[in-house]
Amino acid sequence: MESNFLNTEILIIGAGPTGLLLANFLGKMGVKTLLVEKNLSTVQEPRAVSIDDESMRALQAVNLSTQLENIMVSGYGSIYKGPKGDVFASVKPFQKDYGFEKRNAFQQPELEKILSDNLSTLSSVRTFFNWKMIEFSQKPSNVQVTIQSQQSDKIKKLTGKFLVACDGASSTIRKSLNIPLQGSTFEETWVIVDLLKTINRNRHTEVFCNPDRPCITLPGPKQTRRYEFMLRSGENIDHATSELNVRTLMESVGPDKNQKINSIRSYTFHARVAKKWKDQRVFLAGDAAHLSPPFAGQGMNSGIRDAGNLAWKLAVSLSDAKNKKILDSYEEERKPHALEMINLALKMGRIMNPRNHFKAWRIRAF
Repeated sequence: MESNFLNTEILIIGAGPTGLLLANFLGKMGVKTLLVEKNLSTVQEPRAVSIDDESMRALQAVNLSTQLENIMVSGYGSIYKGPKGDVFASVKPFQKDYGFEKRNAFQQPELEKILSDNLSTLSSVRTFFNWKMIEFSQKPSNVQVTIQSQQSDKIKKLTGKFLVACDGASSTIRKSLNIPLQGSTFEETWVIVDLLKTINRNRHTEVFCNPDRPCITLPGPKQTRRYEFMLRSGENIDHATSELNVRTLMESVGPDKNQKINSIRSYTFHARVAKKWKDQRVFLAGDAAHLSPPFAGQGMNSGIRDAGNLAWKLAVSLSDAKNKKILDSYEEERKPHALEMINLALKMGRIMNPRNHFKAWRIRAF
C-alpha cells in the first residue's frame, strides 16, 4: 500500500505549459519532482496560439521541438489595416536567429499533451492529476504540501526542498503569501472566437486598427483561425458572445461568417507583475508571476522562459548548498524581461486600439 507521505526535491503546483516544461527540464536533469494539477488532464480548449523561437529552443532542450514542429505552422507576420481595410504596415520577421521562425502558430492542448506524455519517460518525475493543493507551509529546510484527491477525500502529504507555483493568474500560492500584483487591469473586455476551419487564406495575423471596433485575427494550424474583438464600455456580455453577434462581427473583417465555431468566450486582459517572485523556498512562475496583454503574443512564452531560467538553478542549488544564492538571480533576470514584454504589448495595443479616428490617422501616417 502506497504511503500517504511522499518526499521529493521539487514540488510544482500547476500543469500548464510553464509547470509541464519545468517538470520536463528537471526530469531530464534527474531531479526528483512531483507535479500536482487540480484538473483531470491538461487543457482541452484553445488558449495560447503563438509560440516564438526562444520557446522552441526551450522545447529543443528537452528533445520535444520536432514533435511540435510537425503540427504547427512555422513563420508568420502581422499585417496592419485601417478602418477601411487598407494595409498601412506589415511586419514579417523571417530571420532564424535562434534556429526557428520568430512566430509560429500552434494549439495549446497539443503542446501540453506533448509535454505531459513525455513526463512518463522521466523516471524522476511523478504527476498527480485530479489532485488539489489544500495547504502548504514552509520550514527551515523544506516545504510541506497537503493535497486532496478530487475524486475522493483521500489526502497526501508531500515534502520537497522547494515549491514552484505555476498555478495561474489567480494563484492560490501567491495569495497565501500575500504577494500583491503590481500594474494595471484593462477595463476593456475582448471576445475571443476560435474557428474549427477558416476560409481566410491570409497566412499572417491581421490587425484591424479601427477605433470603432479593434480586432485581430490569427492563423492557426490545420486551417484553424482565431478572432478577437474588443468590446466597448456598456456593451452586454451575453449579447456580445452570442453566436449571432459573433458572426456579424466576423463578417465585418473577413470571409469566415458562416464557418464552424469551436468556442466563444470573453476575457479581460491584464498587465501586472508580482511584487516579488520568491518567498523563502517558494517561487512564482508563469501567470502566477506575471500577466501580459495579448498584443505581443508573449504571455505563455514568458512563462516558458521562466521555466528555462529556473530549472537549472534549482538543480545546481540541490547539488551544493553553496549554490543556493544563485536562486536569487531568477527574479533579478526574469522580472525586468517580463516587464519589458508587457510594455511592448501595451505599446502594440495602443497602435491597435486608437481612441479616435484622428489618432488612428496619425498612427497610419507615422
